[in-house]
Parts: sequence; C-alpha cells; structure tokens
Amino acid sequence: MIRVDDLHMHFGGLRAVDGASLEIAEGTITGLIGPNGAGKTTVFNLLSGVLAPTRGRIYFNGRDTTGLRPDENTALGIARTFQNIRLFNELSVSDNIK
Repeated sequence: MIRVDDLHMHFGGLRAVDGASLEIAEGTITGLIGPNGAGKTTVFNLLSGVLAPTRGRIYFNGRDTTGLRPDENTALGIARTFQNIRLFNELSVSDNIK
C-alpha cells in the first residue's frame, strides 16, 4: 500500500530524514517511534505532501506520489491528523483515537 524508497529531507545543513525506506501493507497497523528530533513528523509531512523530499520516492498503491500536494494526496486517501493532548475523559481510548 505504501512504499518509501531512500527518503531524504534536508533543511539546509540539517538532515531531518536520511535514507528512510519502508513498506506498509494494506490492513496493517504500523507505528513510527523515536526520540524528539528523530524526524517522525517530517516523515508524516513528506507522506502527506506537506513537504517535498530532497531525495527519494513515495508510492501509494503502486502510484508515485512523490511531491503531490496535500489536497492531491487526500483525494487518493492519504491524510494526516495532528497530535491533540486534550482527550475526552468520558470516551474510551479507541473512541478518542477515532
């Protein structure tokens, strides 16, 4: 479903993502973990089209989506949400995620 090949994102001299490659199969749940500053948010911004990579390719269902705008990615079914630390106490964990 999603394949990332040799993804790089540089901001001037800062290498935020340096050669990331991954495959995520349809129907799976995958987490991206790492310390602050590891490039997790940058990867999500690259996948969703908020940023265009310095180098590398992004594929969704076999289609090269590298450099598509966020609205173009959304039309394909790729979108992201933002972290919200305000949870609803009356809801379950599952319902808060939804």
